[in-house]
Amino acid sequence: MELYCSEVPTCPEETIASEDPTLTRDARVLDNMMQLQLFNVPPQNYFKHIQSDIQPYMRKVITRWMLEVCEEQACEDRVLVVAINFLDRFLCSCVVQRTQLQLLGSVCLLLASKLRQSRPLSVDLLAYYTDYSVSAEEIKSWELLLVSKLGWDLAPITACDFVDHLLPLVPGVGREPIVRKHATTFIALAATEPEFVQVEPSAVAVACIAAAVRGMNLTEWSSVLATLAGAVNLDAHSLMPVVEQIDLVVENETAILPSSEHEHQQQQQQLQQPSTPTNKHHPSTPMEFDINDTPKDLTDIHF
Repeated sequence: MELYCSEVPTCPEETIASEDPTLTRDARVLDNMMQLQLFNVPPQNYFKHIQSDIQPYMRKVITRWMLEVCEEQACEDRVLVVAINFLDRFLCSCVVQRTQLQLLGSVCLLLASKLRQSRPLSVDLLAYYTDYSVSAEEIKSWELLLVSKLGWDLAPITACDFVDHLLPLVPGVGREPIVRKHATTFIALAATEPEFVQVEPSAVAVACIAAAVRGMNLTEWSSVLATLAGAVNLDAHSLMPVVEQIDLVVENETAILPSSEHEHQQQQQQLQQPSTPTNKHHPSTPMEFDINDTPKDLTDIHF
């Protein structure tokens, strides 16, 4: 009992660990991350060469469900992108059926939450989020299958890992908390898009930071893009399509909200219906996904 720690965070949703300048401002750390990221990018387009029953839109459906779970459980921003990295790498090495995608997504969230935050998601909670279409026993058995197929390589370098290393390189803007918030939000949205599966995490991070600066008009975003691209040994011109794609994703997510009358009707319907953990869409029928049902507080970005 002498080793028992009874202290609890003042707020369960806040980040416990603070930024360590010794790590985030050391160029050697950034260089190591750039070398290691190549081992965590899916080596091929598994939709064409591995999976016969899985289509890109199905991946988008399950990753959006994973995003909703992370948002409702206030997970660390790295949990989602690590979980999706596990999902993509697993699909490169093991053939699955479309009916097993939610099971796989649950296992990826379980493992990522264990590794990237101090408060992991429980097996029973994940089964609850699937509306019990997946059992706790299945999640436990697939957890071992997942780590074995990944070769126990469970520390991938993701785009979120680059953000804190790249932001200090942007004078003035890098210290704005809103820039980091927007950049990590864009990274989460990009992780759900099939087009970014084989894009290097450093390129996604640079594009998302540049898109955040561009959207807020804080400074000349092209100079920010050039600075960050040079830091990760990429060509700024070649990153322009990635930035444009990020902007397109954000534009789709921040589409015009329903009229006040229609919104009032939706609220009345929600009051009349019992709430579920993922009342945006029914998890057992992922083909009915609606892109406008993304959690509003995650994409409520004011440019």
